[in-house]
Amino acid sequence: MLRIGIIGAGTISVSHITAYSANPDCEIVAIADLNTELAGKRAKDYNIPTVVSDYHEILNDKTIDAVSVAVPTFLHKKVTIEALESGKHVFCEKPPALNADEVKVCAEASKKSGKLLMYGFVVRFKEQARYLKKYIDSGKMGKIVSVEIERTSRCGYTGGWFMNKEKSGGGVFFDGLIHELDLMMYVMGYPKVRSVTANVSYLNRDLPQKMKGTKSNWYSSDTVQHENTTETAVNAYIMLENGVSIIAKAGHVVIAPQTGTFAQICGEKAGVRFNTFGNVEIVEVGDDNYLYEVTPVIEGGGMYNAEIDHFVDCILNGTECICKPEQAAALMEIVDAAYKSGETGKTVYFE
Repeated sequence: MLRIGIIGAGTISVSHITAYSANPDCEIVAIADLNTELAGKRAKDYNIPTVVSDYHEILNDKTIDAVSVAVPTFLHKKVTIEALESGKHVFCEKPPALNADEVKVCAEASKKSGKLLMYGFVVRFKEQARYLKKYIDSGKMGKIVSVEIERTSRCGYTGGWFMNKEKSGGGVFFDGLIHELDLMMYVMGYPKVRSVTANVSYLNRDLPQKMKGTKSNWYSSDTVQHENTTETAVNAYIMLENGVSIIAKAGHVVIAPQTGTFAQICGEKAGVRFNTFGNVEIVEVGDDNYLYEVTPVIEGGGMYNAEIDHFVDCILNGTECICKPEQAAALMEIVDAAYKSGETGKTVYFE
């Protein structure tokens, strides 16, 4: 049995805990959070025997094999490195860290310790995403031409530390669209980037708190009132060295007739639209040179369970991890470049 410690008892920890609890090869033995009342609630709900306020008690417990890092983003680097140095395998929730440099330091710590570091890019583990990866790898799309990704809402609000850029790293582009950006880079084999041009907007930053009849489907368990310093929208144009362009749109205050979350890939033989909360839609050129629209029936289990199962499998059986720290660093370089471009008004070129 793999013995697991949970560091952080916030909203996302429930997804980790539920997935570990469903895996017969591991058991959760401890949970840590400064908010011991919240940690105690998680422990009671999921029969976790030990609750501590200081996560170092988990790191110092030699009987614990691995930890989930489910703390605010600004703490990811610190907790991840300390956990690796204490001899623990680490599953760290996304975003990986505040910037690419922090991820690179964590990746080096993983190599030095010989312990697994896996980042939580959970959308990769949706059955629809797996289908998309296999479809592209089969060559049915031919050469990929362009990609569009979007994660927008008209008046979204999360609250807590998510609203403070120094703690969260950024807004929906940083914490939300990072899923779709990672998935598109992943299914294409993580090609190198040529340049990033972006616009960052802070308009209507206080609108969600004023609006009536709107709500968010995601709230922070942090009840402290933090200063709102994240952007409201980011529009980015990412050019890859293989000639593919990615148009990325993210925002939690986008007053538009149509908003939502999707990723779309256009190729020379087919086009695929992936709704991260729905189905895969395909249009492809048939052997008879007619265009056919296809909506495949895709069934499977939950993405969080599949993600944690993969983490456990990699530790116990030496399976190659599909969420590599090097990819996380490359992803964060794109994110860093988008914010830099937005601040300077200039295109950021990669060497």
